[in-house]
Amino acid sequence: EETTAVAEHSEPKYVETVTTYDAPEPTAADFDEMSFELAPIVVTASRMEESILKAKADMSVVGREEIEQMHMDNVEEVLRTVPGVQFLDYGSNGLNANVSGIRINGSKDVVILVDGVRVNDFKGAGSSGYMFAALMNNMDNIERVEVMRGSAATMYGSGAKGGVINIITRRPEGAKTVIDIAKGSFGKEAYKFNTQAAKDKVSYNIYHDRTISGTSKDGSGKEWPGQSNTKSSGAKFEYKFNDANKLTLNYETIGSNFSGTDLVYGGHYVGMYDSNSVTLKHDWQINDQWSNSLMYRATKEKSSWDKPGGEDTDISEPITSNLEYKLYSDNFKYQTDRYTMVGGIEYSKGKDNTNHKETSNTSLFLQGDWELIPHVTLSGGIRHDRPDSYECHNSISYKLGWDITEKDTLYAGRSDYYILPSLTQLYDHKYGNADLRASEGRTTSIGYNHEFTPDNYMMLSWFETKSGVGMTMNSTTDKDDPNYGQYQNSIGGISRGWNAQYNARLSDAVTVKLGWAHLFYDEKDSFTQGYAPKDKATFGVYYDKDKFSAAFDGFYFIRDKRGMKEGVKGWPSDKYGVYNLALNYTADKQTKFYVKVDNIFNKLWAEHTDVIWSGGADSWYAMPGRSFVVGMQYTF
Repeated sequence: EETTAVAEHSEPKYVETVTTYDAPEPTAADFDEMSFELAPIVVTASRMEESILKAKADMSVVGREEIEQMHMDNVEEVLRTVPGVQFLDYGSNGLNANVSGIRINGSKDVVILVDGVRVNDFKGAGSSGYMFAALMNNMDNIERVEVMRGSAATMYGSGAKGGVINIITRRPEGAKTVIDIAKGSFGKEAYKFNTQAAKDKVSYNIYHDRTISGTSKDGSGKEWPGQSNTKSSGAKFEYKFNDANKLTLNYETIGSNFSGTDLVYGGHYVGMYDSNSVTLKHDWQINDQWSNSLMYRATKEKSSWDKPGGEDTDISEPITSNLEYKLYSDNFKYQTDRYTMVGGIEYSKGKDNTNHKETSNTSLFLQGDWELIPHVTLSGGIRHDRPDSYECHNSISYKLGWDITEKDTLYAGRSDYYILPSLTQLYDHKYGNADLRASEGRTTSIGYNHEFTPDNYMMLSWFETKSGVGMTMNSTTDKDDPNYGQYQNSIGGISRGWNAQYNARLSDAVTVKLGWAHLFYDEKDSFTQGYAPKDKATFGVYYDKDKFSAAFDGFYFIRDKRGMKEGVKGWPSDKYGVYNLALNYTADKQTKFYVKVDNIFNKLWAEHTDVIWSGGADSWYAMPGRSFVVGMQYTF
């Protein structure tokens, strides 16, 4: 017998059904199963959508809510909040405002994806893992950023030693246009435009951003002359033939001009960076179990850097590059209740137009997850690389996962990495080495995840990466040596450590994220000269209620001082914290005002130094001191 009553509550009204016969009560397992749906959904670990707690991988996610509340200007700001991620930037201006030296788990070899599509093939990490993360500034178009730490060569190919960064873009829903204007310290001006719409079979997203910056000051008040003008534009179009077939076209272009004065090595410098890319992708859901994705991506990049006054004897002519990359892939997915499989073929090609050199690679990969018995899963994968200038190579991975309870997951595995030299490492006119061998090694990892409540979970992981063959730069300080600064191979090396993170929603209005990363690094490169952190803590606190929201994030860095010269002050500080604050007020449905303060305690800090390389006292590239930004966002 059942009776139905209408409960009068605040809108919306709902219907309450009361059951009077003996029905089975929901079990704890039922609620546990539901709770996992509240953790972030990720796709990077297996190329399948799954809860981060069930992915059995060392992962972190920065979502849309955090990006909006903190008003993060670019991908670098997002990644600085992630455990195990470190940047090595040359200060704050000119070249320094455009190039980001990034490392994950101590490694400079990182793969960057946009919606699962690789965007840095054959670019390599160079000598210090530099990439243009700071130029990825269209944050209105980003839904979340997923970071998977550790080797992932079988799934994502060459370069995935330290980890994988997957930038997931937003899917247009309805019609909306956002205009964001901001002005702040150090001559900063930011103008952002984003419009999107979806109707019937067609959807689109179009954006244009412009950011200007000028001379900055570090925490001691010292001025660092420089200016930068960066523009980025893009358009994404989707057409659904039907519920099972979708075609996506994405075009992006970035241009930046910068100049400044190098206070460490002396002299005025000028530079530019320009890139454009187009991606065409077809997704086909064949049936409930099979799906296929066919993709083509082409990228062109140009850059230059010069000291026109001739102050630097190492630079006899402008440093320029003109590179092209192409990527073709055909991937499939197969999924049942107890078995999933992903695989495919990929062809990538790089071309150096300056030196008239080319390189290419064809890869076949297959990875599967089998539920051997209830709650126990075995994962395994293999990738076969056939580069044009190197011998064929097989990379393998395997992992065993155990869902101990509905709240506890344990996993352990091993994964190879394989890194082909970049075009720059091979053919740079001054430092290139066409005889470089590919780098290879493996990472062993153990992890444990625990869910305390549906909004409260913890993730712990331990890793050890052993290098067989590495790639670095010749460390001689004799500039007359013909091998000075040349890219070269190294043998051996090890890095190990652990990452911990805790995420909790303390109330409807407050969310907290805490992280801690510990690293022991003993590779054959300059990173051991005080650049590496021994420990690094990250945190974020987010508040959102009614018309007011606030965000407070930052990190605390503890330097690994092994290998540093005794009695030499190589850095402004070996232990330091950098903290940022953002306040937001939503006046109405269309208008939001915000204030952001970076480095609120005006800390003097640096991520690069010349002191330990026989430079003078205080000859480090200091990062910006306290800065303010005031902005308004209008949506219609």
